[in-house]
Amino acid sequence: MKLSYRIISAVIGLAVAALSAQAASHSISSLEELMELASQDGNEITMAPGTYKVRDYLTPERIAAVGKNLDYSFDKRPPNPVLTFSGSDNTYHLDGVTIEIDTGLFDEISLIAYHRFFFINGHRNKINGLTIRYNGPQQGCNGTALTVWGDHNTLEDVSLFVHGSQPYGYGDLLGKGHSRITRLEKHSGLMVGGDHTTLRRCRVISRAFGHCFYVQGAHNTLIEDCYAEGINRSTSDMLRDSEGPAAEVDFKSVYENRSGQFKITPGYRKSLTEDGFRTYGSGGPRKQKTGKTTLINCTAINTRAGFEIIGPEDGAEKTTLTNCTSLGAERAFLLINGNIVTRKCRGDIKHGPLLYLWRGANADVELEVAGQGSDYTVHSLATISGENHRVKLTRWEPEGPLPELPIMLGYGMPAHAEMSSPILPEEAKNITLINETQSPIVSSNLAQPPHPDSVDFSDPVK
Repeated sequence: MKLSYRIISAVIGLAVAALSAQAASHSISSLEELMELASQDGNEITMAPGTYKVRDYLTPERIAAVGKNLDYSFDKRPPNPVLTFSGSDNTYHLDGVTIEIDTGLFDEISLIAYHRFFFINGHRNKINGLTIRYNGPQQGCNGTALTVWGDHNTLEDVSLFVHGSQPYGYGDLLGKGHSRITRLEKHSGLMVGGDHTTLRRCRVISRAFGHCFYVQGAHNTLIEDCYAEGINRSTSDMLRDSEGPAAEVDFKSVYENRSGQFKITPGYRKSLTEDGFRTYGSGGPRKQKTGKTTLINCTAINTRAGFEIIGPEDGAEKTTLTNCTSLGAERAFLLINGNIVTRKCRGDIKHGPLLYLWRGANADVELEVAGQGSDYTVHSLATISGENHRVKLTRWEPEGPLPELPIMLGYGMPAHAEMSSPILPEEAKNITLINETQSPIVSSNLAQPPHPDSVDFSDPVK
């Protein structure tokens, strides 16, 4: 009898589990249904392919609710979301789904605090196949299209087509943050703040001034097979504008050029977006120091920095980049504060240097120079400051000679990494430098001689 009772109980348990699993599966075909389920837990959601307009979902009541009851005890710029995914343990199958956002909505919704249009603050969710596309006026929100704020979330095959910022067409020459000489409305792509976030095969195509991917305060972030793309413009072309924000300020810039003028300088090429992949030192929901980030097989095209990476403060952790590529950037790799490892990574010098290795300690950097030279002004192949770094620079499928760009040992990056600004000496000590590029090495008076293990293949005697 006891055995029979156990068998019956097990059968009933399996039946209940099957019914529960069936009840947790939903097929939907509207934003109304999606946002209702996004506040719940434990669902499997499949949305019918198609284009869904956010304007159709945002009723006057929902628009009025944006920006209400923000928690200013958390921060002076707390998250101000429009569409919130607060549920946990959900799986979203969104292949073929495009959510379309009219930037004209920025005139109607609250943009106070830190605007975050899609805000994932639930945990252990998986989102597959979503496309978010902006259209409408060229105006921004000073915020981000999609934010991952919760922990253990995974996004796969998610694409963002970001449009809308002010000004647009001059990169950061007219300023950013508190230092600006004109009205600023940025618009960034995908931000990670939650711990243990995974991004796979995600894309940010930016036609706005803002970052593509960026990480603030998150620990153990994995970014794999992801793609960032901007466009760029020559400074000489900017100076031909007869109207617009640059002409209105007589082509002033917030950056001092090599002639001591705060002016847009001809001869350079500027990205119109910010960085392809960026890590900050701290931030996120816990306001903690950013921990280890792992980037694998990622590509940045025509962004300000392909990869601007601040290493983790804890020397026991290393941020790693493997098989990453930067093409057409103002600087391919800007690596800050050490504790960074790069392997099988490459970048070109078409619009700027391959590397700024800036301050800190214990970076282990191997980079390949791709392509040849440029018709634009580029002042260096690499600059290196800090201590106990190992740097190996090689050619990737060499074709023809490189331009005579120096590797500058004992130099920092120019102010704000702006190429038209002068590159000043900074301390460099105990550096191992392996140079297989044929480029000359120039050392400042603040550079100790390279470590004895260094090899300079630009010197035919060695």
